[in-house]
Amino acid sequence: MTERLYYQDSYQLEFDAAVTAVEKGDEGFRVWLDRSAFYPTSGGQLYDTGRMGRYVVHEVAEDNGEIIHILNEEPDFAIGEKVSCIIDEKRRRDNMQKHTGQHILSAALVDVCGAATISARLGEEDSTIDIKGDEINDNDIQRVEDLANLVIFKNRPVSISFLLFDELQDLPLRKMPERRDGEFRIITIEDFDWSTCGGTHCSASGGVGIIKISRTEKIRGLLRIHFLTGLLALEDYRWRLDQIEAISNTFTRHGKESLSAVEALIEDRNRLRRKVTELKKEMLPSLMEKWYNEAATWEGRKIVTLDMSGDDFKDVKQTALALISAHELIVLIGCDDKLLVAVSPDIKLSASEIIKKSAKLFNGRGGGSTQIAQGGGFKPEDIKILLADPSAVLK
Repeated sequence: MTERLYYQDSYQLEFDAAVTAVEKGDEGFRVWLDRSAFYPTSGGQLYDTGRMGRYVVHEVAEDNGEIIHILNEEPDFAIGEKVSCIIDEKRRRDNMQKHTGQHILSAALVDVCGAATISARLGEEDSTIDIKGDEINDNDIQRVEDLANLVIFKNRPVSISFLLFDELQDLPLRKMPERRDGEFRIITIEDFDWSTCGGTHCSASGGVGIIKISRTEKIRGLLRIHFLTGLLALEDYRWRLDQIEAISNTFTRHGKESLSAVEALIEDRNRLRRKVTELKKEMLPSLMEKWYNEAATWEGRKIVTLDMSGDDFKDVKQTALALISAHELIVLIGCDDKLLVAVSPDIKLSASEIIKKSAKLFNGRGGGSTQIAQGGGFKPEDIKILLADPSAVLK
């Protein structure tokens, strides 16, 4: 069984170890060592990466108590050979901040809302905690976030201890593990949280830097809380600030007024759209006559092709229905990445068949009835080609 150096010191980034086995696997070449500071994927935490001699360690896994280091290329190690290993510092630091941050956030959720963590996932960037939280509101989430960051600012020591099951009974553990033989690894955030955990952690809560809850969502009866820590939270703040600054500069408003400026723009746009819709309705009868008179013919049938990109698709559909009600026509209308086909009842063609042929020809999708059908997922430039010459889908 591999000796896990990170159990005692999460800050150890370099170590020497003896090679105990090498084999080829589906994901690369697997190397076993007698001791390792590389963390394998487990407990919701991502694996470490780094180097083993001159070889890249691109993934670390666990199997039956052994840590398996996965390399991109076949190493020339001999069994028993000593190798020098280096762990990627940024990835390790990010994972430590995420995991200690998750413990702090989970404890804060219990303190503020009485909500126990059901599961946690520490992703490459975005991390999540799932809780039962039907009655938790935005104000509760803010209070949780405030408490979590207060614990960080107080820089409370984070310690590691190893205890037998009977010794755990005197600790206020957030979750009591099931009884088993051997020692349990306990992560303690002084006067705040006690948890069994095998992950890598900061030596003090201040090492997390900051915790920012980015959003919440309801999933399968649970509340999922998305959060960021440390430098990942800083990077997230940077791009959000850049976006707000760009918007505020565009509107020549203070950043705090950006939302109201955007809301006013949206309202203006909606007002103009409503006005345009009203004008189109007034103009539609004369436009329909114009389109009918200018329509091309295919096998003696008039066919109207229109590009209505940018219009509301509901208006597009109403226009097509109005055309086939007023005249005996085949109508094809493009609207951005969508295509609508309408066929007058007296014409022996199927709108759904035309859509299916168009979808096959241009890698779109769609369907409908004999008289009207619609499709999507087209490239706008392909729709323009089809409107210019629809003969291929009318045969």
